[in-house]
Amino acid sequence: MKIHHPKIFIIIFILIFTWQYSFPQQEKTKLFEKYLDEYFINKKLPSISAGVLRNGKIVWLGVKGKADLEEDVPATLNSLYRIASVTKPITAVAIMQLYEKGLIDLDKDARTYLPSFPKKKWKFTVRQLLNHTSGIRGYKDGEFDSKTFYSSITEAIKVFAYDSLNFKPGTKYEYSTLAYSLLAAIIENVSKTTFEDYLFKNIFTPAEMLNTFVDNQREIIPNRVRGYEKNFLREFQNAPLVDLSIKVAGGGLLSNSRDLLLFAKALLEGKLIKLSTLKMMYARDRIKSGNQLDYGLGFALSFNNDSLKAIYHIGGSTGFTSMLFINPKEKLASVDLINIKDRNLGLPAEDLANIELGLKYSPPSKTISDELMFVYGSAGIDSSIKKYFVIADSNSGIYNLNENEVISYSKDLIGLNKSVDAIKFLKTIVGKTPNYFAYQVALADAYLQDQNEGLAIKYYRAAWQINNTDPYVNKMIKQLSKK
Repeated sequence: MKIHHPKIFIIIFILIFTWQYSFPQQEKTKLFEKYLDEYFINKKLPSISAGVLRNGKIVWLGVKGKADLEEDVPATLNSLYRIASVTKPITAVAIMQLYEKGLIDLDKDARTYLPSFPKKKWKFTVRQLLNHTSGIRGYKDGEFDSKTFYSSITEAIKVFAYDSLNFKPGTKYEYSTLAYSLLAAIIENVSKTTFEDYLFKNIFTPAEMLNTFVDNQREIIPNRVRGYEKNFLREFQNAPLVDLSIKVAGGGLLSNSRDLLLFAKALLEGKLIKLSTLKMMYARDRIKSGNQLDYGLGFALSFNNDSLKAIYHIGGSTGFTSMLFINPKEKLASVDLINIKDRNLGLPAEDLANIELGLKYSPPSKTISDELMFVYGSAGIDSSIKKYFVIADSNSGIYNLNENEVISYSKDLIGLNKSVDAIKFLKTIVGKTPNYFAYQVALADAYLQDQNEGLAIKYYRAAWQINNTDPYVNKMIKQLSKK
């Protein structure tokens, strides 16, 4: 008996299509989970939250570890992480909304919209504030981890309001979080509302970001995650207490993976700004020398040759690391939020994006300096040196073997007042790899820390033989030669 009813064929087609789509997505989900498990274990983290969005749908969210180690509080998908400089794209979108309304001209003098800001030697534009070519300075000592409370954006910008510009605007790229504080002041002056209220009404609400807030240190904010760092023994310790009111617009928001993916979704669907305006944000500008920037209007830019690969932003704040990665062509976004600031964390959000696209990615590597310090604590420097060469000779790919790991381990030993052991380790490494400039410098530094200036200058000169243009080595040779 033949079946001719068209509805039957439609149902069969839908079932086949759904099975074909869901099966590969289930396989990707397994890969996401496997990656997250390996990353959490190999990097020895307090916790990580991550997620992936494709074609307007969140296809995966995952979380591992503890939001609070002392209280043994598990991290969940509702846990709120300090997103650090991932705040900048959000502030930039707010500026572009005002641009679309004709309230801001990106290429006008920024003081047009904030006449109370003191005049400088040169004028700088809103665009130059967005792409870090304005000349507004970066942090001075103590400002990154500032503990001072500023009651308003107006009070916060007084920190740098009377400082000179570092260079003529448009001639140089110099990353400045404080420049984004100035953008927040412009938003407040133009919109006649507070920066926080503007974000809530014009970005968080339309994007359905229900769990994104200003990280006000004095407020009780449910689900806020505690931040960590590692000491010289590579053990967890609480990150220092900070107050982010100096940099709310450049690094002062709390959020979770779901909300940041919803932000990306709203951007890719044109719900916050027009898609043509989004393209303006990742158009590649030039400085006056003609050199192209790898930073647009609030987003860093990644290219394959001359073709745009992704727009993204990395964040690093006291006790936290983050990344938002967006591939506009593939309508894809990924995110990672980690409650520690540490070395060798890689770019998990980009790895997750590659998994979604079926591209090659590197499994999360272990941190060799952590392994060496563990061996050192139980068996001493000779066993630590032996362990290093066992790992290096195996070339298994499990450990990150770049030169920074060797140097970091030696610096950890010096931090523990074990300069003699650091010297023994580095001398062994230099003996095996005498042409590595960085190792020669690290050994010279270790000798200097041990107050042996004679051997310090010997190894600075050995480094000079490899690279005679390095300013630090030239400075140290000159400085020690005078004694």
